[in-house]
Amino acid sequence: MTRTITITSGKGGVGKTNISVNLALHLATLGHRTCLFDADLGLANINILFGLNPEYDLEDVILNRRTLQDIIIRDYKGIDIIPGSSGTEKMANLEDDQVDHLIRSFSELDGYDFLLFDTSAGISRNVIAFCLASSEVVLIITPEPTSLTDAYALLKILSLNGFKGTAKIVVNQCKSIPIAKFVYNKFKETVRKYLPLNVMPLGIVVHDKKVVEAVTTQQALVLLYPESNASKCIKNITKHLLENKPKDLEASGMASFWTRCLQLIKSPLNLTGSKKKEPGTVLEPSNQDMQKSPSQAAAEESVPPQAPEKVEPTAVTSDPAGHGSTSNMEQGVYLLMNKVIGSIESVSQELQLMRKAIEDGGDNGLGMNKSSYNRQSTLHPNAIILDFDAYLKQSGINIDAKSDE
Repeated sequence: MTRTITITSGKGGVGKTNISVNLALHLATLGHRTCLFDADLGLANINILFGLNPEYDLEDVILNRRTLQDIIIRDYKGIDIIPGSSGTEKMANLEDDQVDHLIRSFSELDGYDFLLFDTSAGISRNVIAFCLASSEVVLIITPEPTSLTDAYALLKILSLNGFKGTAKIVVNQCKSIPIAKFVYNKFKETVRKYLPLNVMPLGIVVHDKKVVEAVTTQQALVLLYPESNASKCIKNITKHLLENKPKDLEASGMASFWTRCLQLIKSPLNLTGSKKKEPGTVLEPSNQDMQKSPSQAAAEESVPPQAPEKVEPTAVTSDPAGHGSTSNMEQGVYLLMNKVIGSIESVSQELQLMRKAIEDGGDNGLGMNKSSYNRQSTLHPNAIILDFDAYLKQSGINIDAKSDE
């Protein structure tokens, strides 16, 4: 029975492919027959990571009637690799006979213990289809606020499209274990509060310069630096993955899996939920919510709702790990930008008056004639009204996002 695992992320640059490759290689090292499917559309990240240049990819199976056996990269350091490339994207537009041919080809993959899909980052029909068709979903996040919000968005779309499983979370690029725990707990509490699905920790990968060195040499970390801190993290993730086999793992074969996957790829996605807030439901999390600690979120849940009041910009705060800012940022920026726009209009009016005064040589209503303006610009070049920053300071307007105005 093959365990199909989709490894994905809300945004790019979180180390998803690196984790996929090293996880597959360590599974193979432990004696598990493993196949890695590069489902990252036309980017072919696995090829780049290993320095491979395959002659054929999935597109040749779809368009040129080659078999899957023609394109598989066999026994590369213990694993098989399927180069998906742009063929993955073309699966959404297959004719019935092409679908049948592809399913027959994929049915040959029944002999693997693990089939890992390294997907594109973000939300697309392909990503969602692989997640929904797979028996397990591994979601990679980092301490960056954008990674957390994008990962939440991905889980929301999965939920809207019928995902009922448990997403297994890997926190990558962590400077310390406490930071990793804080990030995971923050993400877990947000998902628990707003989405009808579960997450569970699969492991962390600490920041390690050996990762960059391995990528630079186009070699796998777990093989090049097996005793590095990041390699030990990968091995620990593998151990947890083996210990947490899904209880409801279906006994159906690859033909059934790919039939379902292709149906999902060809189907439209549900991208929006109910627009109205029904009684007993909660609003979507803001960037502020995504960066609060679990204790802050829990404390705020117990506070009774109050009447709406005028929103004022609040001071920017940082999370304990020092990874980003919070606190009504969008509202604050909106109000500050209104002030800036008003200030620009005021400056524009004064510039028009000053230009007219300079051209006419007379008093312009600002107490400045042509000769006095020239004299002032010579003696005090940094304090003239044309200096926008000086003008804002003189007018008492603070556009620093960290102000408490």
